[in-house]
Amino acid sequence: MTKNVFIGSALPDLKIGYPPEMSFHEFDTLLQENLKPKDLQNLTVLRRYYDLENIRAFFKEEPLDHLGAFDENELEDALVTGEGFPDYVFEFLEAHEKIEDRIAHFPEIIATFYREEARGTAGFIQKYLKFEREWRLIFAAFRAKKLQRDLLQILQYEDPSDDLVALLLAQKDSNTIEVPEEYEELKHIFLENYANPYDLYKALAEYRFKKVESLWGVDVFSTDRIYAYFIQLALVEKWQSLDKQKGIQTVDAIVKDVS
Repeated sequence: MTKNVFIGSALPDLKIGYPPEMSFHEFDTLLQENLKPKDLQNLTVLRRYYDLENIRAFFKEEPLDHLGAFDENELEDALVTGEGFPDYVFEFLEAHEKIEDRIAHFPEIIATFYREEARGTAGFIQKYLKFEREWRLIFAAFRAKKLQRDLLQILQYEDPSDDLVALLLAQKDSNTIEVPEEYEELKHIFLENYANPYDLYKALAEYRFKKVESLWGVDVFSTDRIYAYFIQLALVEKWQSLDKQKGIQTVDAIVKDVS
């Protein structure tokens, strides 16, 4: 608890659109020096999303995201040795041996990540993974309707018996998409900003930022607040590095991750 008080006291406020006072590197160093091993392991689950995205970047020979836990050499070693990632990662790689197939089917591994990691976690992290998965699915469904794409194809890697997936698929022939009450704000964000991908990306970043804050509650010294800070810092850093073209590309990438 003492270490959490120290970390909590050292974290400056964050806000979308303003440069963070503490860089991710400084934040990571603070955690490595002060957080308990079990809590660091839980944080690894959150960073795993970026490690998975870095696997795709590695295959495409693109720069890696610094938010992942592995650098390029560590990532390559993990892929060669078959260690360092959950079994579902290596099962995916074995099922798709060609690089082009791995890239084409990569949304499958993202879908598996949200499904499997949520089952293996609890508390804030589980709630966050559930939220991230669900808003992405709803967003992809909205986008599919706008582009007149087949929802069955968009959600091909999802479990059709899942309540949200079943709800979306039931509307595959409808002109609009109705969503659970807790995602009405997301629907308004999409409808109001769809014509401008840059504004849409910013609105989504602010929406996710506020949602994460609501998930960890009010205890600024809790470990959940540290996990939430990682997520919010990532959102702030990515917004700071964004330009209009990247905004369009990022919005497109979100859809591709679930289609």
